[in-house]
Amino acid sequence: SSKSPGTSSDSAVLATRLKAPTGLVVMPDSTALVGERTTGRIVRVQPEPNQPVQTVRTIPGLSTKGGGGLLDLALSPNYGEDNLIFAYITTPTDNRVVDFTLKGPITTVLKGIPRGASDNTGRLAFSGDGNLLVGTGDAGHPALAESPTSLAGKVLRISDIGKAAARNPTAGSRIYASGFRRTDGLCVDPATSKAFQ
Repeated sequence: SSKSPGTSSDSAVLATRLKAPTGLVVMPDSTALVGERTTGRIVRVQPEPNQPVQTVRTIPGLSTKGGGGLLDLALSPNYGEDNLIFAYITTPTDNRVVDFTLKGPITTVLKGIPRGASDNTGRLAFSGDGNLLVGTGDAGHPALAESPTSLAGKVLRISDIGKAAARNPTAGSRIYASGFRRTDGLCVDPATSKAFQ
């Protein structure tokens, strides 16, 4: 049988031809936003196969060196009111967390997370208490993961505006856990609010 390019006969395949997809969030309307690490493009994927993939936003100014770029997405727990999407990105000078609406400006939430020639991993997840968990890589420098002053190689726990969350292990510090070379995933158990890396 003949099929047009980009279509699939597998009903489990909802999108094809994505370039280095990394972050994914499911929207209230059951569509998904998928971020592309190397292009900064965010596309909307429909929940049915063979539907068009629409670019809804592109995050400019990314650096893809050392595995960097657009590394993760998270939907605000208050999305119905604030329409905010959070992203972990690599710029030419640092790794950072930004937020944006689909049509508004991009705002920096937390900057200054070290970047390096490798291990520029980054993950985002909202905890049950509404704080943002930010997993960072050690930027290729293992000593940074153990440093109490560096944001690299950590799981950070911050408010949605980048401030240290209350009841972090050290008052006033954004650091929640340390000693990680890479943070390849973060998830929060909705029943217990426990976070797993």
